[in-house]
Amino acid sequence: ETLQRIVSTLVNKNDEIHNFIDMLNQTISNVQVNSSNAISELDEEFDGLYSVLHEMKGSMASTIQQEEAHKIQALQDQLSQCSRALESSEELLELAVQSLDIKNPVELLE
Repeated sequence: ETLQRIVSTLVNKNDEIHNFIDMLNQTISNVQVNSSNAISELDEEFDGLYSVLHEMKGSMASTIQQEEAHKIQALQDQLSQCSRALESSEELLELAVQSLDIKNPVELLE
């Protein structure tokens, strides 16, 4: 009878261990599935972030290019104005040099 109880207890414990092993295997499977799902969701989130960053990069690059064009145009306008001013100054300088060569006061007034 004692041996029968020991065998019965061992059978019950054996069943409990099998059940526990099954539960551990199921838990491992759940962890693997959950990890795989988490990685997929992470990939989706990062893809979305990359997309937003790419759009922002394009927008910022466009803004920089527009600002560059605006500044270059303003500088080219200033360059044109300076070139015209220099040309006028050179003409006035040439006239002044020619005026210095005039000996007759009447010619100078002309």
